Amino acid sequence: MASYYDWLLAAIAAALLAGAATSVHPAVAVHQGLAGGSLVSTLILYEILFRNPPTEPTRSSTAASVVVGSGWLLTVVLMY
Repeated sequence: MASYYDWLLAAIAAALLAGAATSVHPAVAVHQGLAGGSLVSTLILYEILFRNPPTEPTRSSTAASVVVGSGWLLTVVLMY
């Protein structure tokens, strides 16, 4: 039986596939669709790593904010 984390890992893959599928529309470029899927998968990854980790959660919320913020910044920079 699949655990909570297995479902979240499958959701990451589904978000990236949905972003790629969105790029089939003529108004959306491939890199824009993948960037959107990447942002959604980053939110899921934030849930797995920082909000509800399989081990003891971190006491520093600053580290979580820096990791997620830098991921979003990198995605936006690469999108354009």
